[in-house]
Amino acid sequence: MAQSTDRAATQQPLDELIAEAQAATGILPTIDRCQEMRDELRPRIASLADTVRRHLDYTARDTAEWTRLESALLQAQGALLGGFGRGLRSAAVHVKTLGEAAAALADCIREE
Repeated sequence: MAQSTDRAATQQPLDELIAEAQAATGILPTIDRCQEMRDELRPRIASLADTVRRHLDYTARDTAEWTRLESALLQAQGALLGGFGRGLRSAAVHVKTLGEAAAALADCIREE
């Protein structure tokens, strides 16, 4: 139980959180860990999406870069609309989807 308190006190670095989330469907984490990852990823995705949206505003429409940014935003929107479902496996799949969306957004920002 101390581990979840430790995680709540300091945010996990984004790259580590994304990697853990994307690996969630391999060896399933606990439902508590899925909830922790979800709760940490959702606001970070929202923040990344705001940054990508600002970049999209200054990118020429219908270019490859514009399409890449828009695709990452749509992927994030879809991930944020999803939910846990009924079991641990579906929770892990949802967390993995959130991790993939966060990675796509982060890649858009890194390639500035």
